[in-house]
Amino acid sequence: MYKLPHHRTKKVIFLLSLASTLVFGTLIALQAYTYHEDTPQAPCYASIDFIYSPDNSQRWAGKGDMSINMGAGEIYLYFNLKDPDQQEFLYNRRLDVHFDKLDSSRFWFKTLNATVFESDNSLKHALFMRRGLEGGLITFSRFSDVEYYYNINNILTGVCHVPT
Repeated sequence: MYKLPHHRTKKVIFLLSLASTLVFGTLIALQAYTYHEDTPQAPCYASIDFIYSPDNSQRWAGKGDMSINMGAGEIYLYFNLKDPDQQEFLYNRRLDVHFDKLDSSRFWFKTLNATVFESDNSLKHALFMRRGLEGGLITFSRFSDVEYYYNINNILTGVCHVPT
């Protein structure tokens, strides 16, 4: 079998190692970019339309708006809530939260402070919302440059829009 000369073997090994370094470096850079792009880089706004049913007899429904600001650690919630007896309540709060990054799109969050605005009258009625928003898991999935799917503890899900 033919053997390459010593100086040529060094060149081939050098070129192969350079090529593999470039390939893996590019893959690592692309993965880092994907991690960066998975979460909204600016505050995002979403419409809320949800139904919560702890058992078959009770059904809570809510419609309103929400904003998530990952940089400032704030979640604003404003929506009308209907209990199973069809009484309406207004849920109007700002949550100061701390986010711990788990991976590219999942975050543990813990509510540090909840500011209840004057118009909020759901304090004693919507206890499931307080429990669901005290802390837990929030995930994001990127649809496009301005749209992210979000899921907060499987209570609030939808599409969050980042203004351009």
